[in-house]
Amino acid sequence: MAGSIPAPSVSVLVCHGCCCGTERKHPDVDHDGHRAHLAEAAERAGGRLRTVDCVGPCERSNVVIVRRGSERHWFGELRHDDEIERLGEWIAAGADGPLGGLARHRFPKPVPPAERRMLPEWGPELAERCIERIAAGGAWTMGVHGALAEFHTEAGVEIVDTPAGDGHLIEARSASGAMRLTIDASTRAFAFERDDQSEVELLVRRGTSLVTNTGLAELGPDRSPLFDEEAGQTIFDLGLGDMAAQFGIRTGDRDLVAVLRRQVGTPLVDIGTDVFAAIVAASPTRVVTTALGRIEVTAPIPPPDGESPHGSHTHLRPDDLALGLDLPHEMEVPSGWHLGPIHYPATVGTAA
Repeated sequence: MAGSIPAPSVSVLVCHGCCCGTERKHPDVDHDGHRAHLAEAAERAGGRLRTVDCVGPCERSNVVIVRRGSERHWFGELRHDDEIERLGEWIAAGADGPLGGLARHRFPKPVPPAERRMLPEWGPELAERCIERIAAGGAWTMGVHGALAEFHTEAGVEIVDTPAGDGHLIEARSASGAMRLTIDASTRAFAFERDDQSEVELLVRRGTSLVTNTGLAELGPDRSPLFDEEAGQTIFDLGLGDMAAQFGIRTGDRDLVAVLRRQVGTPLVDIGTDVFAAIVAASPTRVVTTALGRIEVTAPIPPPDGESPHGSHTHLRPDDLALGLDLPHEMEVPSGWHLGPIHYPATVGTAA
């Protein structure tokens, strides 16, 4: 295991799309100069700057998100040189301390409006519907925006329904992945209508949340894998911070275990490209866990310039993850509930 845990890392995400960071909307702003100044400040804090097409609140352009460890600070309406200079000084100092005049530019992480409808079924009825959905095809996702697993119910999927207390333990396995769901009286489902008039369903649970890590952590031997042959293999949590899921990898490869142990405590954004190259080369099982269960993906990890394989697969996109969103923009988890899987019917495109 590694020794001391590094200080929280600092990263900067700059919106540069249709509204933010472009001359079309703000022709009198030195967008390139501002990005260069913030990139230098991020480097002085031991981090780096990324750009993304859109982060959502276009009315607040220009938008900058500063991440320090698991903390995220959203700043908007940054269009003047002196504002960027003050923000750069704050970032270079570690993004910690009084904001001063920057306080008026800070705003809460946006929560988009969501048209949702609670479905009446729960307990046995909800379990039966989940089994029907699995058998009918489509995709289930677990994770958060930028770090998730997709379980595709391919032909020949195996479904096992086991009574568990006052609920049901549902497990499904296919050639490229597997899913485990625990459905009981604390579980509900919400329906969201899509633009094409079809619906997706989000399962949530009251009163149960995950213990999250802010850096890579070794969780020890996995005692309850969905693939029996991998029982006892070591599982590592990549450390998504204060988000609603864990993104882990499970491996029996001694060389990869040694590589990952040297990274314990390191924030995800600071894990080196050589480590990710080792993960891709070994292509271990990915295990994504939420309050309602887990999805495991055994399909090979494609190279950085490759495409996701047909069937179950995972996505890990640091730029999207840096937004700090548990769900896509059009959804939200109701207050007091914890995130579970999303089901996308076979006729609806799956989330990326």
